Parts: sequence; structure tokens; C-alpha cells
Amino acid sequence: MISTMRPFIAFGLVLALSFAGWRVAGMLVAEREAIQQPARALAWRPAEPQALQALAESRLKQGDLAGAEAAARRLLALEPLQGRAYGVLAEAAQARGDVDRALRLQAIAAVRAPRDLRAHAWLAQRYLERGDHAAALVHVDRILRIAPSRAATLQPVLAKLASDRGFAMALAEMLAQQPPWREGMLAALQDPATGDPVAAGWVLDALLRDGSLSVADKARWLDGLIARKRWGEAYARWAGMLAGGRDRLPLLYNGDFAVAPDGTGFDWRVNRVAGVLVAFEPVAGSEGPVAYLRFLGRRVGGSGLEHPLFLAPGTYRLRMRMRAQALHSESGLQWQVACDGPVNVIARSEPIDGSFGWRTDALSFDIPAGGCPGQWLRLVNPVPEGAAQAVGGELWIDDMRIER
Repeated sequence: MISTMRPFIAFGLVLALSFAGWRVAGMLVAEREAIQQPARALAWRPAEPQALQALAESRLKQGDLAGAEAAARRLLALEPLQGRAYGVLAEAAQARGDVDRALRLQAIAAVRAPRDLRAHAWLAQRYLERGDHAAALVHVDRILRIAPSRAATLQPVLAKLASDRGFAMALAEMLAQQPPWREGMLAALQDPATGDPVAAGWVLDALLRDGSLSVADKARWLDGLIARKRWGEAYARWAGMLAGGRDRLPLLYNGDFAVAPDGTGFDWRVNRVAGVLVAFEPVAGSEGPVAYLRFLGRRVGGSGLEHPLFLAPGTYRLRMRMRAQALHSESGLQWQVACDGPVNVIARSEPIDGSFGWRTDALSFDIPAGGCPGQWLRLVNPVPEGAAQAVGGELWIDDMRIER
């Protein structure tokens, strides 16, 4: 009996394996064809989600709104939490002119598929069209978090949109939350080629008022204005940032080095120069901190110590106290006043060299009526580049001031 049943058992196994093989083959074909030929994939496997999504997208692209909606609903019947199907329904509703329904459906799509860039981009565009800048920027934020590489394209566009004050204020509120794309956005706003100084001013002013503008942010803002030769605006904004509400500022701010220079605005700047050490510390013979420079005998074109000035046309006198120890160079160091413009250097001090105790030196100079919107005061080595540029020794500087 057993022997007679063996052929039937074998035949059954063959049928079962053949059926299983047919199902596997069908699944493989469905997966392979799902994107390129969704209809063929669905013929093999009618409940293939990927094929249904591709079919819905294809029908939508062809303008077959009913077909796109039918495929999207079939997909939702299989996967109720599927997000992109709602996106297809939203775009179909938009094509039919039902914008409110489209907005509701696309909002569901963005919730169900939070990493769907297409949904966030659609919503950002619609909210911008409605003038709801804050809502639009929520989706811009999502896009830039999901795909940071999109910043290079999006941020210049956002900078242009910020020429609308309402958008600028909404952008400032978003940036105050410290999103990861904040620094790049601030750079785009201040970009000399694509940025808008007025829009940048609105955004940065708002950040300044709520206390979310760092010292580095302030420095970049003011330096950007100076680079654009907007010296008057840079000076006014910097003066407004100073604590204490001073009624009148000296022509040379922080000339006694009483406050540690922060390199922001119209304060002292210290640029790193190999072979020069710069510090601000108290010494004997001075009431407070002084600038201390130590030259290590290397070739240097300058000390790295400089100060921006905003002086109106007229005649001025620069005064300073200095002392030196074994300071030696080919032609001595020199204070220079230079215009940020075609006029360039307008004053040079006598050489500073050798060893001497505290003494007061002075330098008179004229600011011309034109070609000099702002100025730089620098301690430099006037010797051209070469072996003769070597500088060694120490120099102390204190009580620098400019008088009209």
C-alpha cells in the first residue's frame, strides 16, 4: 500500500514546489517591474505596494487624475499609514482646483512620511503663496535637516525672500532656535554677490534684540559691512551694540586697553603672525593693561595689531606711550594710517627701534575729503619682503588716543 502511494506523494510535492516556485517568480517579477512597468507588476502581484505607488505617480504625471486617485486609494487600503499615497491625492486635488483639500492631504502626507522631501517642498511653496512665512519655514527647516546638501540651492533663495520684511522676521525667529543650517543662512544673507544688506540687517537686528547673536556673529556682520565699504552703517551698528549706553565714543576706542579687545567692530584686532606674540597685561609704570609685543627674530611684514577707524575729513593727531627693549629691525617699526580706498597710506610715524623707557610720541595726519570712507591704524614693518624683514625684541604700548 505504501509503495503504491509513493508516486502520488511525489507528484504532490512536485506540484507544491512548482506552485511555490511560481509564487517566488511572481514576487521577483513584481519587484523588478514595480517601478518601470507597474501595470505588469500588478498583473503578477495585484497587492504590490511599490507597484501601486509607481502606478499612482505615473497616472498623475499623465494627467489621469481618476486613475492616480484609484491607485492611491488601493495603496492606502493595503498600507493605511502610507504617506506618499496622500501626496498623490493632494496633487490630484490641487489639479482639480481644490486647494484647501490638497493642503489638508499633503499635511497628512508629511506627517505619515516625515522624510518625504517632495511633501515638505510642496507645503513650503503653498504656505509661501499664502503669506504664512512661519509655516513655510517649518518645512524648509525639515528639508534642510533631512538633506543638508540642499542648503547650497535653498539658502540664496531664502536670502532673496528676506527682502520682504515679514519673511525676514519669520526667518529670524527660526534662526533664533539654532537650527543646524543657521550659520550657512547668515552667511548667505551677508554674501556680497547674492545677499541683501537691508534684509541681512532686519534678520541680524532681530537676533541681536533677542540675545541670540554671538560675538562671532556680530564680528562677521560688522566685517561684512566694512568689506562692502559701508563704514558708517558698520560704525553705527557697532556703537549700538556696546554695553553702557555711552553718549560719546573716543575717536580711537579702547586706546588704553582697559577692556580686553574682542576683535569686533571698531576695537583692536589681533591677526596671528608667525614670529610675533601679542598679549594684553599690566606692567610696572602703567595704571592698567598694556599691549605687549614680543618679536622672535623672524621675517614679518607687520605685528598683526590693527584698529579700524571712522574719522571724518579733517586734521588729527595720534598720541601714544611706548617703551622698548632690544627692539631691532632693518628700518624700525612704524605706525601707519591707511584709507580703505584709492588714497591708501596717509600717515607714517617715525621709526620705532632700540631700547627706551616710557615715552610719548605723536603723529599728525589729514583725512582727505574724498576716497577715504574709513581708515585702518596698523603697526607694520615697512621693509619689503626678504631677509631684511627680520624683527626681534620687545615693545609695550599704552594710552593711545586720537585728537581732532
